[in-house]
Amino acid sequence: MFPSDQRKPFIYPIRGEVLTGFREEYLDAKKSAALRHTGIDLEGKPGDKVSASANGIVSYTGFSSTGGLTISISHNSRIRTTYLNLAGIYVNKGDIVRQGDVIAYLGADDDISSEICHLHFAVIYKNTYLDPLQLLEMDYTNISMFLRLSYMGRDQSIY
Repeated sequence: MFPSDQRKPFIYPIRGEVLTGFREEYLDAKKSAALRHTGIDLEGKPGDKVSASANGIVSYTGFSSTGGLTISISHNSRIRTTYLNLAGIYVNKGDIVRQGDVIAYLGADDDISSEICHLHFAVIYKNTYLDPLQLLEMDYTNISMFLRLSYMGRDQSIY
């Protein structure tokens, strides 16, 4: 019924090995504390292009104290994805992006969770972090006809 090349609702923003998994502990040397990861770290190389994981509206671009240059994309009124540890950003707040559009590139080297160049990718549902791998690796073949991500209006607030 569906073509074999049909995309999933969420795709990997870059192809790379998972360096740090969801809720894995890592040491914050500055705070002398063990912290839990809110997403996954995907290994990359400086200059690697980062793609939008799903259709949506860019709700934030800027600097985050925890992840340097950051992008947040709202996919509907409940789901958003974040992309941290970027060296450059190609999109602006309010831009509509399609799954697979290049939104940024890697290269930041100031993340305390790893000394290897990587993208921190997180999925947030109703202000709760989800394991991105559960969405990225899910087999949608039997339920894809029931899934639909719609854009949220530009005048709605992002939490």
